[in-house]
Amino acid sequence: MLCKKALNFTSGFIRKIGFRLILRHRVLKLCFKPLQFLLHSARLLQLCRRFGAFGIKLRLLFRPVLLYKPEKLCALKNNKGIIPNKEKRRFHTMGLHKPIAHLNTIAPNSFILVDNICGDLDFEEGGNPVVMNRVLGFKDPVLCDSYVCDCMGYSVDDVPYIRMAEKLGVGSTDTEHANFIYLNEDTVGKNKFRMTRRVENLAKYADAKDACSACYGSLIYALDRLSDAGELRGKKEKICIGQAYRGQTGEIGVGQCTCGFKKSLKGCPPKAIDMVRFLEEEWR
Repeated sequence: MLCKKALNFTSGFIRKIGFRLILRHRVLKLCFKPLQFLLHSARLLQLCRRFGAFGIKLRLLFRPVLLYKPEKLCALKNNKGIIPNKEKRRFHTMGLHKPIAHLNTIAPNSFILVDNICGDLDFEEGGNPVVMNRVLGFKDPVLCDSYVCDCMGYSVDDVPYIRMAEKLGVGSTDTEHANFIYLNEDTVGKNKFRMTRRVENLAKYADAKDACSACYGSLIYALDRLSDAGELRGKKEKICIGQAYRGQTGEIGVGQCTCGFKKSLKGCPPKAIDMVRFLEEEWR
């Protein structure tokens, strides 16, 4: 049991800055954003000492927002938020990739919760939103960033610090053999997608009927990667996607619902990186 003094010391502070406390098996977990850590680091260290005196371990849980540029990915880069601005500037001087990889060897994350409810093609503050309607949780920051690469249509090698962190023993990039548990999946497929002009220009290459958010969002990211490579020019045939295509036939589609098509990419949902590779080979 925590003593009353420790709880009194904690409760007002926690309410003030919006942390979330989880106490289980004598491990006290604090869920926070890196900016909160930076602003209240001295008080957090005091918390660590106070709870340590009662045999309670304090574990810090990062809560990053999914960023949509390959040089600004998710969990590993998110750790940069706990260092002072002076050190951040030095990181940029040295080149971000190596310092970020090494930082994660001394500031490991116990659990990463990623906001992927409504992302964006290229800017975290919004502008070209893509609805995915899901939250991702990981115990491994390297696996987290590797999976995010797959979801956005990038290769892990596009983000050098991911491989560097793997070599330093921070985690694994092997998403193929990772244990993923899916909860409360979107199986209705009746969502309406609000689109900016850029997203509309990408969506015109898709023929979506009752498509789930995660599947349709992955296709938008895949089309955006193909657009960056100049591979959408001259494409007239639309990519079919959605539950309305179950049991039907057609030319080309993505997702398990289009398995009856001549050319179809399996997966529920398939990753954006797999869509990119599939469309590069099969979409004429």
